[in-house]
Amino acid sequence: MSVLGGPVGGHYDVAVIGGGISGVQIARHAAGRGLRTVLLERNDFGAGTSAATTKAIHGGLRYLEQYDFRVVAESVSERRYLGLAAPHLVQPRSFLLTAYDWSAPRAPVLGAGVALYEAMAWRRNAGVPKDIRSPRFRWIGKKALLTQVPWLSPDGLTGAWRHDDTLNIHPERLLLAILKSYVADGGTALNHAEVTGLLRDDAGAVRGVRVNGHRDIAATVTVNAAGPWVASALGDLATTAGVRVRQAKGVHLVTRDLGNRDGVFVRGRNGRHIVVNPWQGKTLVGPTDTPMSGSADEAATEVEDINLLRETLDSVSATPLVREDVESTIVGVRPLIDDGSDTYTSSRRFEIRDHAPTGLPGLYSVTGGKWTTGRAMGQKVTDTLIRAHRGSLPPTRDFDSRHLDLSTSFGDYDTVTAAFEAAAARVPSADLPRDTRIHLARLYGTEHEAVLRLVVEDPRLATPVPGSSDILAQAVYAVTHEAAETLQDVLDRRMTVGTLGLVRETAARLVAATVAPLLGWEAERRDAEVAGYLGLQAAETAVLDEAFAPGSSR
Repeated sequence: MSVLGGPVGGHYDVAVIGGGISGVQIARHAAGRGLRTVLLERNDFGAGTSAATTKAIHGGLRYLEQYDFRVVAESVSERRYLGLAAPHLVQPRSFLLTAYDWSAPRAPVLGAGVALYEAMAWRRNAGVPKDIRSPRFRWIGKKALLTQVPWLSPDGLTGAWRHDDTLNIHPERLLLAILKSYVADGGTALNHAEVTGLLRDDAGAVRGVRVNGHRDIAATVTVNAAGPWVASALGDLATTAGVRVRQAKGVHLVTRDLGNRDGVFVRGRNGRHIVVNPWQGKTLVGPTDTPMSGSADEAATEVEDINLLRETLDSVSATPLVREDVESTIVGVRPLIDDGSDTYTSSRRFEIRDHAPTGLPGLYSVTGGKWTTGRAMGQKVTDTLIRAHRGSLPPTRDFDSRHLDLSTSFGDYDTVTAAFEAAAARVPSADLPRDTRIHLARLYGTEHEAVLRLVVEDPRLATPVPGSSDILAQAVYAVTHEAAETLQDVLDRRMTVGTLGLVRETAARLVAATVAPLLGWEAERRDAEVAGYLGLQAAETAVLDEAFAPGSSR
């Protein structure tokens, strides 16, 4: 268990279970209102659903087809707020909404939907740095589209509507930046801290949590925001609380660069939508969005998931995907409100449930929601708690996060480029090339200077990590300043090397050797961490090999 923020102890106003984007935003807003808050994550911050994305902060254009106007209206506003708060990590991305003569809705209807979508986002460029503002939507004809997206099949293609959404460049780093803003407001966050029970008083009210089986943390209000683990976090009380959540498994393929510079929304001939999104020299293809039962801990990419994505993409591609195209996969489980629809069309709204009517006052559960609307959800949950417990919580202050920079954001620059140029000149004694400096500035914001100073103190930490733009100083910083405890914490959620596909064994061993002394690992533990990490990759590779094997069922 590691701690960010103040020491753990005493009585808290709010305890939040879950260190994904939902829990982090709830904790941030509770602390922002002046409430003494602690956040507890059973694994690592952002280790679950929050990292398994298409790398998009989107307004929910697809939800217009389901007439979910409320979610779309909220999403386009929240997309802008997040871009204002962290323009170094959130930037516009053009998307192409393809139209076919065999697919409904047809191009004119799609165009009307895009026009409505843009009208709902009419303030999208207000206050945004000049170099990352979004242009107006427009129609791309078939000939031009095939030039821009070389893998598309021309069969039945009529063109595409181009519109802008937002790219979540590094969701793991963005979540950490929001978490650090929470800590800067006085919050405390613990990872590898599993809630194993709830504390109850003589009247049955929930008065805090038990962590890792032995440590009690008292709190006036407990919020369960554990995502797909929202029921398991309550243990035997889940049935009493009536907590039920539908699980949707989302699998993405990470492929070589397929050639398109804009994201592409396509509807396959099987009726399913996918996004083909260029990112960091790779292309993300997905998600599957299929129902899942059982524990989210067991979520893994299966042959059926890969084949569903291949079937969808190949039906609109000039040439089918082959094994050499696909480097790795990403899998996550999303918690959805059980509204009776299938997981593909289920609402992305969130739900706040007060468990007082079921005999558990002081306990709330939050289900549903998504990355884009996390800020609004955090605000609404906190407002709900304060209204309901005004008599037992201390006086609160105003906190409007809509126009607040994150604590590590660069501040007032006319352009993001200007911010990066200024950052590249910091700590000139650190012997690093300009591209590495820009890379660090994007990942860490204002904290990049602390990483640079590590290089000044020990020039060996300027050593590049194979297969990425990362350097060893980031591994050190992950342990000393960002509560990383395992090799996977470091590679997958503090650095970028683990997010880009399969990590080379040389890179894994180099990083493990760097952090081992800081974490007190002997050679046996160090080697076990490397073996465990490489073993997960080997299992993933085996599934891909099976899916693409000759004779594999499609």
